[in-house]
Amino acid sequence: MPAPLPRVSRYAPAVFFICGFVWDAVTLGRKIKPVDLFLLAAYLAGATVILVMLGRGAQFRGSQYLAAMLQFFFGGMFSALLIFYFLSSGGLGGYLVVLSLAALLIANEFLGNRYSELTLSWMLYTLSACMFFNFALAHLFRSINTFWFYLGTLIAVLLVLVLRRVSRHETATVVPSIAAVALLLVFHLFNLIPPVPLVKKQMLIAHDVRREGRGYVARIESPGWRIWRASSPTFHRSGNEAVYCFTSVFVPNGIRTTIRHRWARVNRDGEWVTMDVRPFAITGGREGGYRGYTLKQNVIPGRWRVTAESESGATIGFVEFRVVEGEADGRVVGL
Repeated sequence: MPAPLPRVSRYAPAVFFICGFVWDAVTLGRKIKPVDLFLLAAYLAGATVILVMLGRGAQFRGSQYLAAMLQFFFGGMFSALLIFYFLSSGGLGGYLVVLSLAALLIANEFLGNRYSELTLSWMLYTLSACMFFNFALAHLFRSINTFWFYLGTLIAVLLVLVLRRVSRHETATVVPSIAAVALLLVFHLFNLIPPVPLVKKQMLIAHDVRREGRGYVARIESPGWRIWRASSPTFHRSGNEAVYCFTSVFVPNGIRTTIRHRWARVNRDGEWVTMDVRPFAITGGREGGYRGYTLKQNVIPGRWRVTAESESGATIGFVEFRVVEGEADGRVVGL
C-alpha cells in the first residue's frame, strides 16, 4: 500500500479529535455517571504510576513505551474532561476553559515523544488532577460548595510534589505546574471555571408558568426558525404583564443547592445593568434536570437577559430577549 500523504497524516490527529469529540458528546449524554468518575480515577492512577517509572528511568527499560502509555492516559482524561466541562459551560469564560482543554487534547497527539521530559508531564498531570477533583469531590460529598474546588486543587499540588520527590528526577521542575495551578485559581476567582457538575438542560422566557401534576406548563412565543432556542427572542408584553424565566438544571443525586436568576437590561450607554436577583432551591437526581422559575413585574421595553448562576456566581446558562409592547401569539407547552 502507498504511504499516506505527509500533509494528510499531519492533520490526522486533529480530525480524529473532532470525530471523537462528537462521538463522546453523544455517548456521554448530559450528565456525569459514577462509572465515568471511576474511569477517570483509573486514568489518573495509571498516569501517576507511569510518571514515577519515567522519573526513575534508569531502573526501567522501554521508556518510549511508558511515554506512549502516558499519552494514552492523558488523552483519556482530557477527552472526558473536555466533554464534562463543555456540558457545564454557560458563558464565554467557561468556553475559553473548554477551548484550552481542546488545545491540550490536540497537543497530546503530538507530544508523546516529549513525555519523558517530566516538567511538561507534571504540568499536564497537575491540570488534569485539579479539574478532575473539581467535580469528583462534589459527587463524593454531595456538595458544590467552593471549598471542594480549593481542596481538590490542594490535593493535586500535593500529588505532584510527592511525585517530584518519589521519582528522584534531578533536572525536571514543578514550577510550571504551580504556575498552571495559580492560573486556575485566578480563573476561579473571576468565575471562569464551568460550574461542574451542574448542567443546564433548558432555559426559556414565558408569559406564564404554572405547576400541573408532576410537571409544568408554560405559555411561550414560538422561536420560529431559531430551532436552537426554546422560546422567542422577542417578548410581546401586554399591560402590566409579568415575565417568567423557566430553567431546568441537572444536578447529581443527593446534592442540594441554590440557583440564582440574575435579571439585567441594557441601559442608554449600552451596558448591562442588574435589575434583580431571584434565587430558588434545587435538589439533584432527576434525569431531565430539576425545574424552577422566577418572574419579574414592571419590565420596561428594551433588551433583557436572565443569567442562571450557581451559588458561587459561575454562569450555568443565560437567555437574552427583547421586550416590546403588543399582543402575544403564544402557545402552551409542557415542561
